[in-house]
Amino acid sequence: MPTMSRSFAILQAIDYEMQKNPDMVYTAQNSTGAGTRADGKAIDFLKQYGLDRVLAKYGQGIDEEWMAGSSIAYAFTQHPAYVQIPAMASQYPAELMFNHAGSFRYASGGQFEKVPVVVEIQGSGRSAKSDYIHAQSGNEVVYAYYPGVVTIAPHTVNDCKGMVTSALRSGWATAFYNYNTQSSADIPDEAFAVPIGKANIITPGTAITIATWGSAHSEVAKAMADLDKAGIKAEYLDVRTLKPFDEATLIASVKKTGRLLAVSDSAYTAGFSSHILAVAAQEVPGAKLRMITWPDAPSPGAKEMVNWMRANQPKIVDAATKLLKM
Repeated sequence: MPTMSRSFAILQAIDYEMQKNPDMVYTAQNSTGAGTRADGKAIDFLKQYGLDRVLAKYGQGIDEEWMAGSSIAYAFTQHPAYVQIPAMASQYPAELMFNHAGSFRYASGGQFEKVPVVVEIQGSGRSAKSDYIHAQSGNEVVYAYYPGVVTIAPHTVNDCKGMVTSALRSGWATAFYNYNTQSSADIPDEAFAVPIGKANIITPGTAITIATWGSAHSEVAKAMADLDKAGIKAEYLDVRTLKPFDEATLIASVKKTGRLLAVSDSAYTAGFSSHILAVAAQEVPGAKLRMITWPDAPSPGAKEMVNWMRANQPKIVDAATKLLKM
């Protein structure tokens, strides 16, 4: 299988769907929808499809609300649209997804069966030296709240490609939060789909369930190695889809382990970790539950402060160890 970057894998998924459907359009701000793989294979949407179908870097102003709005409006014609929004503008599409994309099937009285738009929001994560505007994480929970809006946050390159394909084919308005937690991988060259609404157990275990998504994956993976060295067999659950959330996989895991630690870089108050714990509390009586998150504060620029505030490797190991003693 070829090695490809996360961005190339996403472009390839979009490319296959654009080849199949001559009415599909793509919009981005800082790119022509172009990328080159290590083996020389290249994609360039602007060259391949022209300005009639690609508003990418050339052809529109820097206006993220217009980009999202025009793409959503185009999807109302029942033709698919894909739009890429930079991290610092993550909430610009929110009103349009809430009042229009998510409600359009209902508002049409059943006349329209789909709203085939994927809004990719480039999640920045809690990175150092990026300042509060460019170092956010967890606000995908806003989109998960909206009725009629599917919300995905795939971790692996394989899942990015496969879930983008599923989203474009589903006909549902989808918010795709793209955190660069895995930068490249060997994955199939052909088109394939990964189911939306299904969590993934990365590492099976019996002692404790650790559930996460988004930018927290990097620290959870490190903590898993430490726990394994200590003889603690934790079950590593990748949420992947916030809505529809895979309650069945979570419940089965927590019933097996009896303990759940939800880890995220989102804010403490009203983050999606709270929903994960609520599902487990309702469905697995007696389970020991805990979450560790980012505090209710903006992201600082200093690396030392970011590491101190986020749910990092030592905090995850400490929280898991304490849960095991409960």
